[in-house]
Amino acid sequence: MTLEHDVENETSFVGNADLLVGRNGPLALDDVSLAEVEQVRLILRGGSVVDWHRLNLTSVEEASQILRSNEFVPDDERDQQRLSDIRRRAIDYLHRNFQIEFAAEITGAPRTEDLMLLAAGRDPVLQPQACMVLKLMHVINHIDGRELLFMLPVSDRDVFYLVEEKATRVADEMRRKGFPIVEFAGSRKSRDSLITKLLSKKQSIAAQIYDKLRFRIVTATAPDVFPVLRYLGQELFPFNYTVPGESINTVFDFPKMMASNPHLAQMIPSLQVDIESEDQMRPAPNEATSVRFRVINFVVDLPIRIDSYLSHYADPTLAALGRIVYVLTEFQVLDLESHLANERGEASHEKYKARQRAKVKHRLVRGKKYWGQKGEL
Repeated sequence: MTLEHDVENETSFVGNADLLVGRNGPLALDDVSLAEVEQVRLILRGGSVVDWHRLNLTSVEEASQILRSNEFVPDDERDQQRLSDIRRRAIDYLHRNFQIEFAAEITGAPRTEDLMLLAAGRDPVLQPQACMVLKLMHVINHIDGRELLFMLPVSDRDVFYLVEEKATRVADEMRRKGFPIVEFAGSRKSRDSLITKLLSKKQSIAAQIYDKLRFRIVTATAPDVFPVLRYLGQELFPFNYTVPGESINTVFDFPKMMASNPHLAQMIPSLQVDIESEDQMRPAPNEATSVRFRVINFVVDLPIRIDSYLSHYADPTLAALGRIVYVLTEFQVLDLESHLANERGEASHEKYKARQRAKVKHRLVRGKKYWGQKGEL
C-alpha cells in the first residue's frame, strides 16, 4: 500500500476553512456516543465489522444514519423491500449451511432498523441472532453491488465522477459547518503512476491497486482528526465497508484521546477490542515510504447509487442486485504540521518517487548496469 500521495490530476475541493469552532461545534467530544467511537476506531485500525459482537446503538435514528451512510434511504419503500430481501437471503444461507433456526422476532422484524436495535440489545438469544443476520446482510449486499458494477456498461471515469461529486458535496457541507479542514483534495492516478506502482509491488496485479481514486484531507491540528473522521464515516462513506488490514495510522493517538477525556474514558471497558491492541492490524509499510512519513491511510469500498443508469435497463437480473455499486477509494487524513513535514526531506513526494523508480529499475534490469552495447539503462 502506498502511503504517500500522487499529485496527478489533483483537484482541491476545500481551501482554507474558518477554524473558529464553538464548544457545540465539530470539536466537542461530550456528545460522542460509544457507537461513533467504535466506528472511528474501526476505520483507524482497519478492522472488520464482521468481527463485532454487538451494535452499540440506542435509537432508531442512529440505525437510520448507518443505513443512509450505506446509501439506503430509510423511508424509501423500494429500499426497505431490498433490505428485507437481503435479510431473507441471509437467514436462508445460515439455515441452509449451518441449520440455524431463528426466532420470530428476527425473521419478522418490521424494518432493518428494528433488527439493528435487537443487535444492540441485551437479550441472550435475540442479540447474537440479530448480529449474525446483519453480518450476512453486510456481505450479501456487498457481493450484489460488486456484481452490479461488473454487469453495467459504465466506465471507471463515470463512476469516479459520481464519487468525486459526492465528496465535493460533503466537503462543502463540512466547510459550512465550520470543520477545521485546511485542505480537501482529490486525485486520480495517472497511467504511468499505475504502471510504476505495479512494477514496484510483489503482487503486480492491477486489481490490487486501491488508490486509483484518492482523497487527502488536511486538518488544522492532530486532535481535529477524530471529529473529521466521525463526520466522514457518517456522510461520505460507511465505516462498515472499510477494507480490513489496509489502514495505517501514524498521526492520531487514539488511546491517549480516550484516556484524557472523562466522557470517553468511561467507554474504554465497553470497547469491543482491547484498547492496548492498536498496533496489531497494521499492514507492512511500502518499502519506498520514509519512516518519517506521517499519515492516516485507509481504503473504503465506497457505495454510490446509480438509479439514473439503471433507469435505462429493464433487465430483471440487474434489478435483483439493487441500486448501489461500490468503488474502492483511498483516503489520507493528516494534520497540517504532519502535512508540511511530509513535504520536506526524506518524506517528500519527490524523494518517495525517486526511491520507487530506483526499485522498479533494479527489478527490471535484475541488477545489471548495462543493456547490450548501448550504455547504461
